[in-house]
Amino acid sequence: MKIINEIELEKIIKLEKDYNINIIDISDEELKKTLMYYKFISNNIENSVLKEDKSSIMYSKYYWYTKYKQRYFEVVGYDAGIEQEGFKLLEEIENELEDGVDWSIIQGIEENEK
Repeated sequence: MKIINEIELEKIIKLEKDYNINIIDISDEELKKTLMYYKFISNNIENSVLKEDKSSIMYSKYYWYTKYKQRYFEVVGYDAGIEQEGFKLLEEIENELEDGVDWSIIQGIEENEK
């Protein structure tokens, strides 16, 4: 299992000429970028654009969500709704992956963001 990194995502997004994400009123470039990656993966899980296996896609989605959440909290402040989205994502991973959540991967992702 591997996380889809920024360089790979940029290449995939450039190939998707139809992809357009409307991010309004986000002046922080890092926040905007992490949200774009998270939304792109979220919107393309079932699409053949992402060539990775399902577990890589799901954990990449969680990875980019975590980077977005961390940056959002730094720039804007705590938001319970964004925090709650993480629990929903873990539930989604549990339901989507045959083996459920691999907590060691989640722990690794979260420890890298502290």
